[in-house]
Amino acid sequence: MPWLKVAKLLWALPCSAVGLLLAAIPLSLGGSAKWWAGALEVTYRPSQVNCGSLARRLPFRAIVFGHVIIAVTRQELVVLGPHERVHVEQCERWGPIFFLAYPAASVWQLFKGRSPYWHNYFEVQARQRSNEVHITRHGA
Repeated sequence: MPWLKVAKLLWALPCSAVGLLLAAIPLSLGGSAKWWAGALEVTYRPSQVNCGSLARRLPFRAIVFGHVIIAVTRQELVVLGPHERVHVEQCERWGPIFFLAYPAASVWQLFKGRSPYWHNYFEVQARQRSNEVHITRHGA
């Protein structure tokens, strides 16, 4: 259903717009971008070698904004890609509300005395679903 794909792209567009703005940073520093499987993959460097002081200071190795996945290196994108693609699907489902729902899930976990990242509903779902994909493709 092509209309469903268009609807998902449009619903996630506010998130993707933020991603495009943020992608300008690694791209202006010599990074690369490639559209693959429904998302724009942006990497700061092709490999870990000469990763750069900026990339080493980032609090993440990959992050998603709508249909934009930003990773420090291509190698990390290969490893973290399945997890990040679950976040792309979450952005398609939640649209701009994702910008409120994700931090709210973190605050809720913090309120419960748990890790706001590791116990965040969206992160738990991404870890579970990306592990399922890995097991399905590579065996248990």
